Amino acid sequence: MAEVPSILNSTKPILYETGYEEWPYGYAGSCFPVRWRNNLYIVSAFHCYKNHQVDPEKTLYPIPTDSNNYFGFCCKTRAKVNKAGDLKHYDQILLQVSADIHSDEQINSVNAFDLSDTNHYISLSNRNIKDIWLRGYLLKNPIHSIEYEKHIIRQQAYLTNGYVSSRKSMFDFCFMLKVKTPVPEGLTPNGMSGSPVYAIDYNNSIRFAGTIIEHNSYTDEFLVIDSVILQELLRRINA
Repeated sequence: MAEVPSILNSTKPILYETGYEEWPYGYAGSCFPVRWRNNLYIVSAFHCYKNHQVDPEKTLYPIPTDSNNYFGFCCKTRAKVNKAGDLKHYDQILLQVSADIHSDEQINSVNAFDLSDTNHYISLSNRNIKDIWLRGYLLKNPIHSIEYEKHIIRQQAYLTNGYVSSRKSMFDFCFMLKVKTPVPEGLTPNGMSGSPVYAIDYNNSIRFAGTIIEHNSYTDEFLVIDSVILQELLRRINA
């Protein structure tokens, strides 16, 4: 197997508190961090929260320098391009980590691409892509477990690569992505939504390529929001 890019370790499950004493935590999909200069954001797919009836601000994304605590957020933003037609890309959501309650050390401890740098992202339409890496948290993964009495939460990400193809989808700003093993045999792709797509180019550079929001069981392809949507959203809110 090719060397696993370290950025993949920053992809985390959408872990949240349920509010129920007998089942205090739950999973709702996957999420990942990005930067725009000094600002840090956690990104996912809005339908993950909607399907589980969870407020996005309740996402428990761990602070690397303090694994027993989680980041707090100051605002949330949805992606939307002002044009007629489908709005699949509107599923993109990002949460800004609050710099008022977290130190620079905590914020800078997260390994995340700065999308203000054009070298850190690429479109799936680019022919310079050599391979693809995915990491997400399948909801039906039998390794997931929570031992409430011991306060232990076990998580197991699914990691895969093996680029087969990408093509423009019928939805604006979205692509259909095929990899060799999208999910382990016997499991469903539920939970991969909100995962980042990272591409390796022929210069062996890794770049952010998009966000998974769906899986087509007939073609065995992931529906991915192109990286340009997140990059443009970040550019606009940081203008």
